[in-house]
Amino acid sequence: MLHRKSVPLALVMVLLAVSLSGCMTGSMTAFPDREVNVSVETALDAQNAGMVGLMGGQVEMTEEQFSSFLTVLLQQNTGPANPIQSIKTWFEPDNKIYIRAELAEGVLLGGNTLDLVGTVGVQDNHVQVTIDEAAANGYSVSGAAVQPVNAWINYLLSDPNMGVAVNVETSEGMVMIGLGG
Repeated sequence: MLHRKSVPLALVMVLLAVSLSGCMTGSMTAFPDREVNVSVETALDAQNAGMVGLMGGQVEMTEEQFSSFLTVLLQQNTGPANPIQSIKTWFEPDNKIYIRAELAEGVLLGGNTLDLVGTVGVQDNHVQVTIDEAAANGYSVSGAAVQPVNAWINYLLSDPNMGVAVNVETSEGMVMIGLGG
């Protein structure tokens, strides 16, 4: 189980990496041009799909289901001081993942989004994320500057309560996680 403050702490680390290390002005990889709507109803659908998938050994979710589930889970496990309003994800072939955290007003000066681009996979039977780029307020970082963020996110994902993953595969708009027993 994720600790209440783990996800916001990971995002704060991304913000710190963006603001303190080797920042470059410019844009990052373009995000897919698809609308991702986040809602409690879709989060409940995702939870039901996850439960059915767990029994069958494979969980499949759309971008909206995954984004809604992650956002509602975060909102329920943090408090009113949570700086994140929503998390939207896009999936592309070859395990490419795009993540946009929409932040509360005033968290960042000059903008309210934190963008991450990377890949998702499985290592040692745990889902692993490799962030290649992070951007906020027109500044982006990549390479060694995002390695501490990768380490922290993957530390959280390696929690035994997160289950045993066998494989992860993405396609346009979908993610499939194969689970082992």
